[in-house]
Amino acid sequence: MQLWQRLYAMVWLAFFEFVLIPRWLGGFAAPIHALLGVLMLALALRNARSLAALPVPARLKRISRATANLVIGQAVLGAGLGVMLYTGLFSRAYTWVDIPHLVLACAILAQTGSLATSYDMWEDRECVDKERGTTDPPPVV
Repeated sequence: MQLWQRLYAMVWLAFFEFVLIPRWLGGFAAPIHALLGVLMLALALRNARSLAALPVPARLKRISRATANLVIGQAVLGAGLGVMLYTGLFSRAYTWVDIPHLVLACAILAQTGSLATSYDMWEDRECVDKERGTTDPPPVV
C-alpha cells in the first residue's frame, strides 16, 4: 500500500472507530473497536516513520509524529478502558478515562485528515515549503 493510501486509510479507520463505539453498540463492538485501534496504531507508527525518511516539509513530519503520539496515548487509554470493562475493576474511574479517550479520538480524526490532505497537496506540488522556498519533487514510493 502506498503512503498516500495509508494516510487516507487512517482517516477511515478513525471514522469507523467512532461508528463502533462499544458504549453505544454494546459489547459485540468492543473487540472490533480494539482491533481497529491496533491497526490504527500500526499505521500511525509506520506512516510517521515513512514520512520522517522522506524529503517532505517539516510540518508534515511534525503532524505525523504528533498523530502517532496521540494514537499511542489513545491505545493506552483504550487498553485501560478494556480492562475496566471486562474485569469491573476501577469502575468509578471509567468515565474519567472514557472522556479523554473520546477527546483524543476527535483529535486523531482531525490530525489524520489534515496529514493526508497536506501530503496529497505536497505530492501534487500544490504547496510550497516556505522554510526552503521551494517545492521538493514528490517521492518515488
